[in-house]
Amino acid sequence: MSTVHRGQDAPGVGKPAAEHHSSRAATQTIWAGRSLVLIGSVHLVIFVVQAAALGHLTDWLTGGLLSVETLEAELSQSQSYFWLSIGSSAVPMALLGLLIIRMGRAKELVPGYLLGGLTVWTLVCCLLLEPSGFPLLLVPVILLFLARRATHEKPA
Repeated sequence: MSTVHRGQDAPGVGKPAAEHHSSRAATQTIWAGRSLVLIGSVHLVIFVVQAAALGHLTDWLTGGLLSVETLEAELSQSQSYFWLSIGSSAVPMALLGLLIIRMGRAKELVPGYLLGGLTVWTLVCCLLLEPSGFPLLLVPVILLFLARRATHEKPA
């Protein structure tokens, strides 16, 4: 049994793909990452601006998000805007996008578990909440699938 040392990942993860990793695959990976950064950032900005316009930022900064009463009640508008903005998946999504951009620039293959997880999450969210912005996540998912396919194609 091989041991994974600090700074290493499972076999093939974060490593350059096959020798014929195309520049097309790298470009598609980079654009997938950029689209995740854009989607996450726009989502964050829209809802933080709306929360600020409604005066919820003051509530957040003064501890109004959590109290014993709020644990047993329905979410207030202030709490809802927190979960729509900085408490949402927008920040991790943008950070994931930055990581994927780095992987594309290094001509590394995005791990299959990451692509699979992002795909399943996107499809479930698209089915459960429509209309919404979740179908926008199909753009990076499709780009990552295309990059994976281009990586496995035989060079001409």
